[in-house]
Amino acid sequence: MLSRIVDWKQFERLCADLLAVEGFSVEAEPYVDRTGIDFVAVEEYRSHDPQRVIRVRWQVQCKHLATSGTNLGRREVEPILYSYAVRRVPGDGLLIMVSTDYTEAAKEVIDQHVSANPEARIQIWNGRQLASRLDRHPHLTQKYGLLNAGSDLAFIFQGVRPMLKLPTLLLSDQSAFAHSLVRAMRQAGVEVVFLPFWNYGDPARLELALKSYAADSFGLLLCLLGDSFGKRMPPRLIDFILALYAKGTPVMFFPFIAWAMARGLYPGFEEICPVALNPARAAMVSDMDRFIGDYRRGDFTWLLSLDSFAEGRYVEYDPQNARAPFNDGVTARFGLLHSFEFLRPVPGAAAVWSDTGANPLVAIMESAARKVCYVNTCCHACMSTIPISSPLETSAEFASVFRNTLRWLLE
Repeated sequence: MLSRIVDWKQFERLCADLLAVEGFSVEAEPYVDRTGIDFVAVEEYRSHDPQRVIRVRWQVQCKHLATSGTNLGRREVEPILYSYAVRRVPGDGLLIMVSTDYTEAAKEVIDQHVSANPEARIQIWNGRQLASRLDRHPHLTQKYGLLNAGSDLAFIFQGVRPMLKLPTLLLSDQSAFAHSLVRAMRQAGVEVVFLPFWNYGDPARLELALKSYAADSFGLLLCLLGDSFGKRMPPRLIDFILALYAKGTPVMFFPFIAWAMARGLYPGFEEICPVALNPARAAMVSDMDRFIGDYRRGDFTWLLSLDSFAEGRYVEYDPQNARAPFNDGVTARFGLLHSFEFLRPVPGAAAVWSDTGANPLVAIMESAARKVCYVNTCCHACMSTIPISSPLETSAEFASVFRNTLRWLLE
């Protein structure tokens, strides 16, 4: 999408606009790219204590290479790092925004610089990450004449609807993901029973909803918890889910089922959930990396004690890390800016899609005539200051992954 911008100055303005809508304070450009800095953008993380403020002043360098098709290389990175090192004062970071990608040699130089200068804060946003963030702000893609790569929701259920002989039951909170999923199903003519949290959280409402249905009333169960993940589903609903599974109804779980299970909320799911939390993988992410660049507000360091999930973090997926047929229709690496858990497959399960850091996106488990999967993404947005879109709407590639997973469940 960024190759449609032909002028480097326009790309620089786009980068400044994007940072502004993502919560940065963008300062006026100090120079015309003679010092390795195109402009300065400031992030602040405030706590309830006015004496505790984390402030990062990002030196931003924009590299528009999409028109040439080249990637950011070692030769371009070295003078940028030198300029940053010369100018850096405590609290300064370096953000490189490139419209294509960066080479391994460039990444190696940056890693060496950070290793030699532990106080340095350096990020690179490549073209995939920029596109992923721009998809959250349609007014910017319209302003700059860019093609929005979001998916057609009806496409998700092409070829899937005939497999759904019975209604779908969706248990969920009110996340953007849940609502875009319901909209996609109804647009495709799929019958869906949407049971939101405020209904299943009340015993009387839940009983009214469930008494009309038997354990063989549904052809598919989708279970999202979203921002209600810390509240236990009532035993009546848990028993109903287990009865559906026992009858052979395919089940799709989402975060934060694994997080809740680790805290003992759903012991009945231990035999059917294909994943468990992986705190060791979460520990590989430094404390500052959990906060710097994620556009959060407030002192949220207490969340580190909860571990094992990330909110609003950008990760990439390569179809070479996926198993057929789950990667059908996905021919190139893509990125998602989303919330997810750090997971591992349990014995008897397998990760069929993982990110480039080997964290599962889709895990499956099959036994006899029963199928269950775990899709590791949601729109959890407690810490975000901007609207969070569903990846179903912003990523055509993820929509393909989701469709392929549905097909596997229903075959």
